[in-house]
Amino acid sequence: MSSLWNLPRVAMLGLLLVAAPFALHRRSDAAEPAKTPAVRLIAPENLSAATRAEVQSRMARHGNVMSNLVRAVILLDRPTIAVLALRIADEEVVARVEASGSKKWESRLPKGFFAEQDALRAAARELATTATRAGSDSAMADGFAAVARTCVACHSVYLHGRADEGK
Repeated sequence: MSSLWNLPRVAMLGLLLVAAPFALHRRSDAAEPAKTPAVRLIAPENLSAATRAEVQSRMARHGNVMSNLVRAVILLDRPTIAVLALRIADEEVVARVEASGSKKWESRLPKGFFAEQDALRAAARELATTATRAGSDSAMADGFAAVARTCVACHSVYLHGRADEGK
């Protein structure tokens, strides 16, 4: 059984010379502060703290389902994609009108929020349909891209109080 110690000295020196730049690069990266990616939406300034708290509590499950949907799409798990997409379309929405008949949300959320939510519901339903068909994986990826676009548009309205003009 051979080991690194049995290699000729020249080969060992070569290995050290090749490995040294990588080790030094790693050390310089460790000296820089790590940047942690955002794990939740930043707080919009145009909404009251009470409204933000209510929306955040409603959207916590939505975030988990979306994360699971991303995994399912990447893994091409069509049955799970269909279930999660329908859950997004049918269950994880902010009602325009409360059970009491109050239009509380329409008056508290930015104009355009519900239009973007409707687009999300339609895109999620289409993704669920695509996932149940024996179609191409590329078509499913396009369906997921449509869902992701609606997510970004809805978050843009929520955060900035207006639709993104770059559409």
